[in-house]
Amino acid sequence: MSKDNSDKLPARITSVQPQKNNKNRYSIFINDAFLIGVSESTLLEYKLGKGVEVTPFLFKKLQKAEGRHAVKSYCMRMLGRRDYSRKELFDKLIKKEHPRDVINSVLDELEQKGYIDDRSFAEKFASDKSRLNNWGPAKIKAKLYKKGISKHDAEQSIEQAFAELNLKEIFLDLVAKKRRRFLREEDELKRKKKVFDYLSRKGYRSDSIFKYLDELLESLDT
Repeated sequence: MSKDNSDKLPARITSVQPQKNNKNRYSIFINDAFLIGVSESTLLEYKLGKGVEVTPFLFKKLQKAEGRHAVKSYCMRMLGRRDYSRKELFDKLIKKEHPRDVINSVLDELEQKGYIDDRSFAEKFASDKSRLNNWGPAKIKAKLYKKGISKHDAEQSIEQAFAELNLKEIFLDLVAKKRRRFLREEDELKRKKKVFDYLSRKGYRSDSIFKYLDELLESLDT
């Protein structure tokens, strides 16, 4: 006998019982043996009740509906915690071994309904990382690419995030916080390289750093 008794189909439902640990899910029984657990939405959509005949074809439809429900429920739980890009959710779901077609179908629906919006995600990510973490454009762009954001959306979001930021002030603040470390290096050229490398690792472009490098070195001596 198979675990879900699907080898006994077709058969009529003998009872439908709410699950003890989740009142929004129901256990379907045929011949008083468990067949499948379904969500309330699946129960209502397929009008499942005592006496309804479950054929192998209907059973496969129920399995597919429940797979889709599981994917959608997982996505909504994750999106309730924070924003995610489409690729982030896709990668998480693939690791859980959900079918690609089901994943893409659910993600398409969530995009259409506005729950997933890569452009909005990119704008918020770029704004937060530039202001709260002092990341530079290059580092933000690399992270956005990794999250599946398109080149156009990444560049537009970064441009918008840095439009009103003063790079010189950001550099002065970052260098001041590491002042003691930089002053340990007495050789001026080596100190300049340390400052440059530090800002470069933060994701700022070489031309932007060189523009203010001399002033940054002077600020360490004041």
